[in-house]
Amino acid sequence: MGELESAETTGGVVAATASVLMEAVRYGILIAQLAVAGIKLRGLSERVRRTYHYVEGCSAGVNRLADQMAGLRVDRDTISEHRNAATVMQSVLADAEAMAAETEDLATLFDETSAAHQADYGPVAESIRAMPVPMADASFYSNR
Repeated sequence: MGELESAETTGGVVAATASVLMEAVRYGILIAQLAVAGIKLRGLSERVRRTYHYVEGCSAGVNRLADQMAGLRVDRDTISEHRNAATVMQSVLADAEAMAAETEDLATLFDETSAAHQADYGPVAESIRAMPVPMADASFYSNR
């Protein structure tokens, strides 16, 4: 084999190896991104629930304050405004809980997508890594 042929063969092997490495890196990055998205969504859900509990406590506190004011014969408009504020706080709680639940569901879907992707492509990625010869250029497989 001449030097030119050897260089071309070596260049092809290097290019094929680089292509396989890039696909493996993309696969790993995708799995990592799906996992991170699921973790972040679970964290968001937890923050929504903590805020929910805080608002719930504020609502109860404002209602207690309105009760105290009523006992002290504070004017009806002031008491009414406090009760209205507590009602508004209570009205958003159902939406907040629904948002937290939807966010948790979305996190679960990210986990399931990651697991499905690993099940579908993990064995392929492992086979590619274990191949004793370089993988063909990706364009070879695109017409199959």
